[in-house]
Amino acid sequence: MYISLKIDNISKRFGERLLFSNISAAVASGQCLAVTGDNGSGKSTLLKIIAGLVRPSTGRINLTVDNSPGEQTAYTGLISPDIAMYAALTGIENIIFWTKLRGRACSSAEAGNLCCQVGIGSAGCDLAATYSTGMRQRLKLAVIKAINPPVWLLDEPSSNLDAGGRIMVKELIADAVRQNIAIILATNEGEEALYGNNKIELS
Repeated sequence: MYISLKIDNISKRFGERLLFSNISAAVASGQCLAVTGDNGSGKSTLLKIIAGLVRPSTGRINLTVDNSPGEQTAYTGLISPDIAMYAALTGIENIIFWTKLRGRACSSAEAGNLCCQVGIGSAGCDLAATYSTGMRQRLKLAVIKAINPPVWLLDEPSSNLDAGGRIMVKELIADAVRQNIAIILATNEGEEALYGNNKIELS
């Protein structure tokens, strides 16, 4: 599967406030596009537009799968500070729930293995309500690995993570790119921005 995603002259306005305008860029399978900018510049909103969750004021997102038009919501996966895991479910149960929602099968053993990969370990059997903010962020990363859409939209993926967690995110992104995933990464971290083949800078 080869994915091509083009951001074509996107603008977004909230009432009288113009958040950003005339944003154009492209990313394809095996590439990473970094989105940078100050807090409030619209990074999260742009990712939600790309995911098909927010409508742009002008412009469009063109996503093709093997040169045929593709539905944004079917081929993208978004993790962001706005997305919460279910506190009444364990880490493993959260992974199974989200994968089932996206029509993918994931066994308890596979979910447990993903918990180990992102550094949650045996806490995957604990309720997410008991998790620290860093552990919840790691769980979100496990979920997107489990769903494994061809386009990953990562909004501040290192948020609330310690040094080991940031290294894990770097390795996760590098591994996904090697697997021909297309990644769009919104970040305030200078080092993370360097992961991108190209960059959008919002002001």
